[in-house]
Amino acid sequence: MTDPATVSFRAAAMRRSVVLAWVILLVLTAQSVRVGAFVDSRLLATLGALAVVLATASVVDWQHALTSPSGGYLAWAFSVALTVGLASIATVGGMFPTAAPLFTGVAALTGIVLPAIRHAFVSTLAGFLLALAAITSSGMDTLEDLVVPVLTLAVVATATAVMGAEVERASRRQALQMQELEDRRQAFERLYAVSTTLAGVDSLRDGLPQLVGTICRYLGAQVGAVFIYREERHALALRNPIWVNGHILETDELEAPIREGGLVVQVYRSGRPHRVDEVSKRPEAFGVVGDLGVDEAMLAPLRVEGIAVGVILVGDPAFGSFREEQLDELESLAAPAALVVSQLQRYESLSEMSRRMQEVAQMKTDFVSVVSHELRTPLTSIIGALDTLARPDLPDGTAADLVDSSRRQAARLRRLIDDLLIVSRIDRQSVPVAPETVKLAPFLEETVETVGLERVSVSVEPADLQVVADPDHLGRVFINLLENAAKYAPGSPVEVVARPVRRRVEVDVIDHGPGIPESERDRIFERFTQLEPSDTRRRGGSGLGLSIVKGLVEAMGGEVEAGETPGGGATFTVRLPRA
Repeated sequence: MTDPATVSFRAAAMRRSVVLAWVILLVLTAQSVRVGAFVDSRLLATLGALAVVLATASVVDWQHALTSPSGGYLAWAFSVALTVGLASIATVGGMFPTAAPLFTGVAALTGIVLPAIRHAFVSTLAGFLLALAAITSSGMDTLEDLVVPVLTLAVVATATAVMGAEVERASRRQALQMQELEDRRQAFERLYAVSTTLAGVDSLRDGLPQLVGTICRYLGAQVGAVFIYREERHALALRNPIWVNGHILETDELEAPIREGGLVVQVYRSGRPHRVDEVSKRPEAFGVVGDLGVDEAMLAPLRVEGIAVGVILVGDPAFGSFREEQLDELESLAAPAALVVSQLQRYESLSEMSRRMQEVAQMKTDFVSVVSHELRTPLTSIIGALDTLARPDLPDGTAADLVDSSRRQAARLRRLIDDLLIVSRIDRQSVPVAPETVKLAPFLEETVETVGLERVSVSVEPADLQVVADPDHLGRVFINLLENAAKYAPGSPVEVVARPVRRRVEVDVIDHGPGIPESERDRIFERFTQLEPSDTRRRGGSGLGLSIVKGLVEAMGGEVEAGETPGGGATFTVRLPRA
C-alpha cells in the first residue's frame, strides 16, 4: 500500500497536469486554426474527446482516488487517453511540429504519477505513436526528424522514472520514520499511564486493578491478573481482585508452587514472556492459567532491578488473537508495572508496620497505666498498714490483721512481678520447660482447691487421662483461666471438662458470664492488650493472664483458643499432647 505522502505528491501532480492539459488543448486549437486544419473532422473529434477526458479529470478527487487500487488505473487511463489523442492530432497536416514535444510532457507526467511498470507502458506507447505519427504525417523530412523526438522522449521518460522512484523511496522512508515516531509516542504514553497508576492509591488491592486494567485496554485483552511471589510459601499467589472487562472481581485463592513448576513458574524463572492458546481444551495442562478460565493468554515476568517479583497475565483478546508484537508490548509494559507493584507492596508494608507500631504504642500506654494501678493499690495498702502499726495507740489484735493484709498485698505484688518476668521470657522464647506425665483428674482438683473458688466442677473422662506437660506451667495456665472466669462471671458456675481427642487432650474451662465478642477472640491473647481498660481497672488484674496462658501452652507444644458457651459465656479450650 502506497504511503500517504506519496499519494499526496501524486495527487498534486495530477491536478496540476490537468490544468496544464487544458492550456495545451487551447494552444493546439489555436494552432489548428492558424494552419487551417481546424476544418478537419478527425481533428475536431479528437479535440472534443480530449475536452471530455479533461473535464472528467477536473472533477475527480485525485487525493481520494489514488488511495484505492482503482485510482491508479484511472490515472493510467488518463495518461493513455492523452497519448492517443496527441498521436491523433499529430497525424493531421501541419500539427506534428506542435504536438510532437507534448509526448515528452506525457512521459514526464507518467514518470511522476504512475508506478514503474505502468509508466514504462505509457512511455513505450507514446514512443511508438510518436514514431507512427512522424512517419504518417507530412512533418518528417529526414530520419533525424524521427530519431530526435523519440530519443528525447526516452531520455525524459527514464529520468522521470528514476526521479519518481527516488521520490517514492524518500517518501516511504519518511513515512516509516513518522510511523516509528508515532509508535514511540504511543509507547511513552502507555508507559506514563502505567507508571502514574501509583498516584492516588495507598494499597496494592486498590492500585492493582487500575494497573492491570490500563495494560489490558492497551492490548485489547478482556482479563488481567497478577501473580505475586510469596517467600513464606515459596509460591506465586494470585493477587485479588482481578480485572475482567472493566470490572473488578474476586476469585478463588490460586497459587503456583515454585517446586511444582507450570507455565506461570516457567515465565517467572526464565524471565521471558510467553503466549499460549487453546487453554480451555486442556486446562489441567496449564495449571493456574487454566483455573482462570481463559482460552488465550500472554504472560510476562515482573522484574525490578533484575529481581523477579511476580508475573502479569492478560487473557482472551476482544477481537481475533494476540499478535507477536503485542507480546513485546506486554514485556515493555511489564517493567513499569513491576515498579508500581513493588512500590505499592513497599508502601502497603510500611503502612501496616506504622499501624502495628501505633497499636503497640497504645498497648504499651494501656499496659503502663494498668500496671501502675496494680502496683499502686497493694503498695498503698502496705504503706497504710505500716503507718498504722507505728501508732502507739494501736488496739489489741489489730497488728495481726494488718500483717496478714500486708502479706496478701505483698503476694499480689510478687504475682505481678512473676507475670512480668514470664511475659519477658515468652517474648524472648526462652521459657524453660520440664515436661512430665501428669494425671489430669487429681491435678485439676488440686488446682481448683488452690484457687479457692466455689461452684467449680471438674470432669475428666477417662479418669486416668494423662498429658505430657510442665506441672508448674500447667498449674499457672489453669489458675489464670479459673481466676479469669471467676473475675468476669462472678457467681456463675465454672466447669472444667477434659477429654481425649485422637493424640491430644482437650481441657475446656467453661463459664456462663457475658462472654467474648467473636471479633475480639483473637486479640484477647495479645500481650499488653486490654479490650476495656476501664473494666480491667474496676475488676483488677494486669491484663497479662491470657497472654501468659497462650505463651506457656505453646511452649509445652499445645494450643489454646477462645470460644462461645452455648446459652452465654466463654469457653477456653486448651489442647495438650496426650501421654
